[in-house]
Amino acid sequence: MLAEGHSLPSPPERFNNPFDYEPHPLCQLAVKGLCMYIESHLQYNDELHSGKMFGVLVVRYKDELGYLAAYSGQLQGCKELDYFVPNVFDYLQPDGYFKCHEAEISEINRQIASIETTPERIHLLDEIQQAQIDAVTEIDAYKEVMTQAKRQRDFSRQTGDDARTEDELIRESQFMKAELVRIKQKWRNIQKELDTSIAHYDKQIDELKGKRQQKSEALQTWLFQNFIVRNARGETRDLLDIFKYTPMGMPPSGSGECCAPKLLQYAFSHDMQPLCIAEFWWGESPKSVIRRHLNYYNACRGKCLPILTFMLEGMDVEQKEMHKDAGESISILYEDESIVVVYKPSGLLSVPGKSERHSVFSILSERGYTPKTVHRLDMDTSGILVVPRTTEAHHSLQRQFYNRTVKKRYVAIVEPMIGITLNEGDHGIIDIPICPDPFDRPRQMVDYDYGKRSITEWRVVSPQPSGLGSGEVVLSLVPHTGRTHQLRVHCASCDGLASPIKGDPLYGHRGERLCLHAEYLEFAHPVTGKRLHFKVEADF
Repeated sequence: MLAEGHSLPSPPERFNNPFDYEPHPLCQLAVKGLCMYIESHLQYNDELHSGKMFGVLVVRYKDELGYLAAYSGQLQGCKELDYFVPNVFDYLQPDGYFKCHEAEISEINRQIASIETTPERIHLLDEIQQAQIDAVTEIDAYKEVMTQAKRQRDFSRQTGDDARTEDELIRESQFMKAELVRIKQKWRNIQKELDTSIAHYDKQIDELKGKRQQKSEALQTWLFQNFIVRNARGETRDLLDIFKYTPMGMPPSGSGECCAPKLLQYAFSHDMQPLCIAEFWWGESPKSVIRRHLNYYNACRGKCLPILTFMLEGMDVEQKEMHKDAGESISILYEDESIVVVYKPSGLLSVPGKSERHSVFSILSERGYTPKTVHRLDMDTSGILVVPRTTEAHHSLQRQFYNRTVKKRYVAIVEPMIGITLNEGDHGIIDIPICPDPFDRPRQMVDYDYGKRSITEWRVVSPQPSGLGSGEVVLSLVPHTGRTHQLRVHCASCDGLASPIKGDPLYGHRGERLCLHAEYLEFAHPVTGKRLHFKVEADF
């Protein structure tokens, strides 16, 4: 029940879009109740302390309002889980199909590890490595002998102080070349013998890996075939069928185990009417993706979009919220026959997207320009853009951006920094690799293995300007690389400033606008070569 004995907010007329929403007051009440439960029952759970996504679904059941609760994935070490809805498919029974076949795969892994660490195989690997080193050493040494001998022969021919005839000198050269061939062949034979010796082990390993792959694919297929979800019409589909026609073709690992599918599955299976849904993060943020304790988050797109698209069929769902369109409100700061420099307000695309919304590119085209794209700003970021009008200008500006001779500076307001006091003039460098989150685009994530190097220089402009909230800081940000969402991720990441930009709906808290503004742009005119400077103050 929701706040029994108290008046409740009116339920929404339509179910909120899980991928773009502000939490309804009923969801906020439900989250408050769930947080009280977590604090009283799960506060000592180590996995929970490391961070977990939770979700609530407000439902109507037999003319009463209540809510369901769920957590994403698994939550080990907890016995008091009756508070939460069950998994869509409970495949982790100790003696069940999944666990038995998972044990078979684990046994294959053990066998592979055992063969890979066999003392005889390790000794052979050491011999192979040493043989390669010895081969290079002997061959290089003999090549040096050949070089010295050739120099001596050349000197002898020039000075004539060698008793050997020309034929003898030639035979020496031929002999040494043949000797080099014999040395190389010797080491090829040694390498071949060693390769033959280790091939017995490698064959066993390859066979086991092939067997493991077959079993893993079969188990994954079985799992997704048994993940059967229900929609509002009472229709059912398994995950293999749902993902069949997506670009991925197969469900990603963990599909169906997020909060929203669990909550909706339980509601539809028990004749409950879903009214509104919300998901929030509890605990510390992971190193890779950026999460904030008690922040609300949209459902992930990679795993949940295909599933929820089916599950919500038959329900009256709000359409995706359309951001305020900035329309024709761009300002021309400078123009000539080669370029046009514009001010882009927050809320306007730089270039056309999938929708038919206005963009800087489309507005300029409608005004008779022939714009070309050389750089862009996020839709929610305001600031200065240079747009080439000719092919020559386009190529010139491309080279300048590539060679990093274009100077850019942003200004941003960041949320309070916990436990950190900054003074005017404080500065630093953030060097954190980032890449797209494959399961939740357009979010970016920190990835030290596969991310691209991203460098941002920051400086405190004002540690506590008048009119700002307590602890908010104005920063000057200079990107030395141009990754998507670079400044937003670097500010929000726990490996960066750990303080998201104010109003950032992806990495912080949604607000009236994203307080990030490209205030300064400097580049060489593509025709005259003269350095041009443009500055527009932020309006926040």
